[in-house]
Amino acid sequence: MTEKPGPDPTADRKSILEALVLAYSPVLGTSDIAERTGVSRQAVDQRLRRMEEDGLVDTRKIGRARVWWITNEGRTYLDPEEDSGIQ
Repeated sequence: MTEKPGPDPTADRKSILEALVLAYSPVLGTSDIAERTGVSRQAVDQRLRRMEEDGLVDTRKIGRARVWWITNEGRTYLDPEEDSGIQ
């Protein structure tokens, strides 16, 4: 039996946001994020676009490439205690 195509369930928000936070560069391309998370580029692209709609990441097209970076909302998503002042 063949599996139905669809979003890769391992392309989760947390792993994508962590890849952006842990990168040396402040921005990463879709392929870079896919490589760091071990998820297909297409699945990462779909997830990033939904995350952009939710305000967790932002993007800009530079030439033919698209780069992504984490927003303050994305950082709060990763570590809600950091933003609430709880120590």
